[in-house]
Amino acid sequence: MKQLKYLSIIISIAVLIPVKIIAQTYDLVWSDEFEYTGLPDDSKWNYDVGGDGWGNNELQFYTNARTQNARVENGNLIIEAHKESYGGNNYTSARLITKNKGDWLYGKIDVRAKLPGGTGSWPAVWMLPTDWAYGGWPASGEIDIMEYVGYDKGVVHGTVHTEAYNHMLNTQKGSQIIVADAEDAFHIYSMEWSETKIYIFVDNIKYFTFYAQGDYKTWPFDQRFHLLLNIAVGGNWGGVNGVDDNIFPIRMEVDYVRVYQDKTLSLKPLENTLSIDIFPNPSKDMIFVKTTKEFSQVDFYSLSGKRIKTYYNGLNKSAEINISTLQQGVYLLKLRTDKAEIIGQTKFIKK
Repeated sequence: MKQLKYLSIIISIAVLIPVKIIAQTYDLVWSDEFEYTGLPDDSKWNYDVGGDGWGNNELQFYTNARTQNARVENGNLIIEAHKESYGGNNYTSARLITKNKGDWLYGKIDVRAKLPGGTGSWPAVWMLPTDWAYGGWPASGEIDIMEYVGYDKGVVHGTVHTEAYNHMLNTQKGSQIIVADAEDAFHIYSMEWSETKIYIFVDNIKYFTFYAQGDYKTWPFDQRFHLLLNIAVGGNWGGVNGVDDNIFPIRMEVDYVRVYQDKTLSLKPLENTLSIDIFPNPSKDMIFVKTTKEFSQVDFYSLSGKRIKTYYNGLNKSAEINISTLQQGVYLLKLRTDKAEIIGQTKFIKK
């Protein structure tokens, strides 16, 4: 769901060529199969609530735990938008979020859903940063796994937003794919995300790839993100042709949401890596990093996979790094070239 998004998005239509997915050692870490009835499971879902336009001049009021707009029935999550007066707005809908109940760094997300259509509808499956480590939108990033505007029937969009790549600079990165029966049948909308790339799929067809490019302005996707599911009404993109009030109520049906992660992601060995010397190790204030290949960046990760600190080194074979602000513990250091390629990793202990 693009915040402050204009219509003038220039993205390419993907050719429907199946791309074989390389097998991963993914474990299921979070899911909702919707095998119950009533409001969405409050141990997994929160609500964004309000009707202030959400940065896009949207017309709906997102309600809080209201069954007319969000409920589980017949094995599916139903998100439903209505034409009705509520909270000073003329439409209602729901925006479900997993923030602080499902937050992930890297992994794979599958959402099997059937989409609403009609002029003025704007459903989305997307992700926002949990911690906003690099500042407000778009600096901390956004990942749109699926967006669909009802006036453009059968066209599904996948997009990322960063400080360097966004519509305000006309540098946005995304693609689109034809899903002719998106409004009539369930499809699996997926994303695979690692420390070097993001892939977006429909039904295992990969149609968008985005690679890490060095710093947070192009790649803020080294922090925790959470999932959002919603239907917007109108807005800068969804409402460019107005809103057809005859379409309501409209619903997005979700069969399941599944999140997978590689449990060894942050510790798995790298092929063809070089030897790295760190001394002293353990250390309290300073460390000296030395190797035989030039590197431009040192990333410090917790053992859970979260990037804690980045040190920029020009392009040298050694670096002296102040670590006095780090908390005590064990860290994983990853050395990168000036093209963001990881050339080596090792552990060190902060006293």
